[in-house]
Amino acid sequence: MRLFFALPLPPGPGEILGRWQRSHAGIEGWSRPEGLHLTLAFLGTRAPGELAALEATGATVAARHRPFALRTASLGGFPEGDRARVLWLGVAPDAALEALAADLRGALAAAGEAFDAKPFRAHLTLARFRRARPVAAFTDPPPTAFAADRLVLFESAPQGCYTALRTWHFRGV
Repeated sequence: MRLFFALPLPPGPGEILGRWQRSHAGIEGWSRPEGLHLTLAFLGTRAPGELAALEATGATVAARHRPFALRTASLGGFPEGDRARVLWLGVAPDAALEALAADLRGALAAAGEAFDAKPFRAHLTLARFRRARPVAAFTDPPPTAFAADRLVLFESAPQGCYTALRTWHFRGV
């Protein structure tokens, strides 16, 4: 099982980004709008027997956070530079998001759980291209606000299909 913790994008903003994607005819490699998410920690391949410990970590972390609002920013790409193989939409800096990501990553490390320790960079992956494309060829989608109200443990399957294995709502006000 390929697993990751993420914040799912609600349907409304996903539909807006889906319309933006469709406005770029002839582009292959778009992410499915219903699967757009903001990855907090990529865990890699895990055995089903490891789920219980990951679920305990997710529940503990989610219980320590309140819902918060996020806003999309501008486009970027990986690798950085003139041409990218991955097109992403940045998320405006937010203290609550940074605190959540740091808390989750710290809890995973404290529990001895392996995860991709690259620095956290808040973004939504919009496309993966076979051949690199210039990011400047795309206009920024309209700014979109969305609520972050739950933490999800996802399983990643081929062709950009994601299954929510477990969801924890952030605590109320």
